[in-house]
Formats: sequence, structure tokens, C-alpha cells
Amino acid sequence: MEEDYEVLETKLTPENFWRSVNIFITKPHIINKKLWGSKTLFHLKCKLHDDTRQLPTICSSVSDNISSEPLEEYSQLVLKELGAEKCDSQDTDSESTFEVILAEILPKNYTEKQAYQLICLDKEKCIVTFYDVTPLGQEQKLCPTFTYTVKLENGEIKIAPVLEGETSKLYIWLAKTLLTQLMKWGTEKDHKIMNNINQSLALVSHTRYYEKYNELKVKYGKEMVKIWPECTDPQKFVYEDVAIATYLLILWEADTTKKVKTFVDLGCGNGLLVYILTQEGHNGLGLDVRKRNIWNMYPPDVVLEERTIRPSDASLFPEMDYIIGNHSDELSPWIPVIAAKSSYKCNFFLLPCCAFDFDGSRYQRQNAYKSQYSDYLDFIQWLCKDLGFKVDMDRLKIPSTKRICLVSSGRIYKEEEYTEFSLTIDDIIKRHSSFASQDTCLETTFKAREAVEKVRNCTQVDREVVNSIVDTISKYLLEGCDSSDPKWNIGKTVEINEIVQLIPKEQLSLLKSECGGIQTLLKNNHNIFEVQSGKVTLRYPKTINDVGSNPRKRKHRQTTLKIQQRPCWFFNNHPQGCPLSETVCSYLHVKSN
Repeated sequence: MEEDYEVLETKLTPENFWRSVNIFITKPHIINKKLWGSKTLFHLKCKLHDDTRQLPTICSSVSDNISSEPLEEYSQLVLKELGAEKCDSQDTDSESTFEVILAEILPKNYTEKQAYQLICLDKEKCIVTFYDVTPLGQEQKLCPTFTYTVKLENGEIKIAPVLEGETSKLYIWLAKTLLTQLMKWGTEKDHKIMNNINQSLALVSHTRYYEKYNELKVKYGKEMVKIWPECTDPQKFVYEDVAIATYLLILWEADTTKKVKTFVDLGCGNGLLVYILTQEGHNGLGLDVRKRNIWNMYPPDVVLEERTIRPSDASLFPEMDYIIGNHSDELSPWIPVIAAKSSYKCNFFLLPCCAFDFDGSRYQRQNAYKSQYSDYLDFIQWLCKDLGFKVDMDRLKIPSTKRICLVSSGRIYKEEEYTEFSLTIDDIIKRHSSFASQDTCLETTFKAREAVEKVRNCTQVDREVVNSIVDTISKYLLEGCDSSDPKWNIGKTVEINEIVQLIPKEQLSLLKSECGGIQTLLKNNHNIFEVQSGKVTLRYPKTINDVGSNPRKRKHRQTTLKIQQRPCWFFNNHPQGCPLSETVCSYLHVKSN
């Protein structure tokens, strides 16, 4: 009897279908946030004894000691159950190749047990079958416990359980989410930047990284999140630096020439990366233009200095093995330059985020067919190669959209050529700069970030100016409002560009210099205005219950809710007053001064 397939129409070719399936097998964490990833334990190419390909509904589970036992015995057992025999890929027609993969599914939470999936790919029939083969008695919640198939047939992509009657939430999720994602992966264009990087963590051992990351997460991450004194989100910034530290530690482990590395982190920010690398046995320091609150909490052996780095021959580090640029902003294009000038054996790790040119100004995209980020990565990569570095790009596993890093591993020229090559570095920089002429001294044109971070919000603008602008906008939105109308009037909705025409130029210039412009002012006065899709209108006043049920407030329960502490703007300024009673409104119904 034909299985009851969930179906999605598609224009996928077999080639694109298998590309999508491969992404799901190798990167299941993309659509399942409970997962860290997967590890392929074996990948066999086979021939089926029976051309009808009637596969079993279940396959034998792996051993409880799979991590320490050879897989040869288990693979032979599986082949026998499938009615298949292992063969050389050269002896098999690629269209009729039957492949068997054993994948270890790794949980994001290290305290959970891994799961194991046996995956059978029938390339001729465009069908893939997934078996749960986790050891018996080991409960797992990482992948389906039932066997299911996905196939491409007659312009449709289908999914179904091998045994009828499966109606679990997990199967519904597969039917609704997995099919859509497979189609999306199969139709994505190849020019995307991520396709230039075949996989995450390509330069380090996945198993070692997984183990080390979870070790550092427990060792440093949890406690650091509890005591985090900065205004930034600790869940993001702490675990991002833990992940970057893990990557560098594994990378340095593989280099047996020198066990203990020396490093300098330029633009070290909160200094957490320096702290972890130092505690793990390496010697280095962090430099930043501003000291952070957390610096005082680190032990004395963590060296952090408040210093402005200006790229010059006076800012070189010949004793260092590594120059680190972790979201180093204006210094990003200078990181490989500083490494190149410091010494022949000095390498670098660079994680670019915001795109800056050599003078500290924003980088201007050169290729209109690429995103600025993609174009900037190309710019940095070509610069590194011209500077004589052997350089690789890799994708980190961090909670950031900008996670492509560049890592050097020596030079393309011999050490005895270093002195002569160093004389050409300034000319190389000028060739890559978008503004420099032969007479330009790039080191003197570089503009470093100010030591005192400028506050850019409406608190720096004269309150009378802000009130004047708010009054002008609100009156315009309420034009024609009749105070005697029984129905409360929220006013009209207009484009922000229309609002801009109402504000005097000198006030607009003041806003631009202090808080980013009129849109920032509107959003900062969110109790009055609502801005959405480039349009502005008055916001209907919030009740006490509205504020209390806000999911953001619920997330931070320790925060005291600010209710009825400020005068209600509508009570004082709207022609019809506030539509809410004083007992319900989240603001005070009192006359403001």
C-alpha cells in the first residue's frame, strides 16, 4: 500500500534535491536549535542484492559503547539487514549507487546524550530513509524515533513515516518545516557568501571543538553570565567569546612547533577572550581605547591596557605569535598589516564585522553585485594574500551574522626574503586603499575611535527642542481632530519624509549630530508615537495590563515595571484627553508642569 506522503510541489532537480539532503544530514542544527551539529561516523557506497529495494522498517541499534568500539562489526550487520554489500565507488554506476551513512547527532546541551541515525540514500530513486539507531534504553529527544523517508518524485518533494499511523508533533514538524527548508536550500543561488565556505569549523577538529567548547562553557561561561557587569547581553557576548577562544585553542593545539602561544588582542573590548586564553595557559595582552567595568574583576595575570592603537612602525609586536582582531572595527584592515610588519613568524586571526577602510572611514563597496559584507571579505582576503600570507577563511559557530574569520598560517615566501618583502608593504597597502595616492601617508590619515564614547540619543538634545519637535509632529497628526467627537481620534498616519518637511533645518541638523535623526527621536518617544514601515502615527495608550504582559518584561522578571510614574502625554496634550481611565492607564493622569 502506498504510504501517506506529505507533499510539496517543487521544481527541484535531482542534483539540487541531494544537495539539500546533504545539508540536512551534515548541518541539522540549522533547523533544529536543540542540536550542536552532527558527525559522520561512516559513509559507505553499496550495491543492493535486491533491485526492488524493499528496505526494512527498522535497523539494529548501535552498541552502548559505540564511542570506544570499532564500527566495522556494526556496519557489516547493517549491510546484512539492508541486503547490501559494500563496494568501491569506481565499480558502481553513480546513478545506481546506494549509500549508507551513520551519523552521530550532537546536542547543544552537553549534559544530554547523543542520538544516532542510520541514513540510506537511493540515488537512482531519489529517496532517502532515516532510521533511529540510538542504543536501546537510551532516551533521546534530538531526532525522530520512527523511521521516515523523503523523496523527489514527479516534480514533488514528499515525506512519510515508513509505518502508517505516525501523527506525533515531531512528524508534523518534519512535514511542515523540513520539506519547506529542503526546497529552499535546493533553490538558493550559488553566489551567496556562505557557499564559498563549505562548512563551519573547517580548520579544526569538530569532535575536539565540541568537547572543548562545552568544557569552557561550564568552566567560564555560566559564572561569567551571572556576574556580567556590562550593559551588553551576556548570553550573546559571553558565549561568543567562549566559542572564539575554543576555536583559537584548538587551532593552536594543532601547531606543535610551540606549545604556549603569545598574542595581542587589538580592540579587546570586555577582555573576556584575553582572560580565557590566559587562563588556558597562553601569554598575551589586550589593548582597547576604553577600559570596561569588567576589567577590574579579572585576576592580576590577565593583562589589559587602555591604549589607543594607531597603525605605525611604533605599534608593532615582534615578540607575538598572533595578532587577534575580534570585531576590531577601524583596525580590521590593519590587523594583517601589523602582523606582516611585526615579524616573519607572526600570524593573525581576524573576525571582521563592520567594514572600515584604512583611514578609519566606512569601506565603500567595489562590486555592486555583492553585499557589502561579502565584498569586504574579498577585499581583506586579497590584501592578506598580497601581504604574503597563507590565509584561509572559515565560518565560526557563534551567535552572530558576521562569523566568517580569516586565519593565517605562515608566509608564501621564504624567511630570508622577509626584510626585502617588508619594504614593499606600504606600496601594497596603497594599492588596496580606495583613496590613497602615492604621496598619501596612510598611517597619519587613520582616525582612531575616540576614547570617550559619545552618547547618541535624545538625552543630549535640549529638552525644549525635543518638546518643540514632538508638539509640531503631534499637532500635524491630529489636524482636524474635534474634541467634542465621542469617538477618540488617534489621528492620521503619514510618511516620515512628510514629517521631516515640518521640522526647521537647524533642528534637524542638531538631531542628526546628536541622536541620529528624526526617526530616532520618534522611537525614543515610543509612549507617544508608533513608527512602522517608514510611517508614523500616534500610539494608542497602553494599559497597566499591556505593560505587565509584555514578553520582554516577562523575560527579565527581576526588572521593576515602571507603571504610573510619569505623566500621561495624552491626558495633557490630546484634544480629547486620554481614552483610558486613570485607574487603567499605565501613566499618571496629572497635569504636567
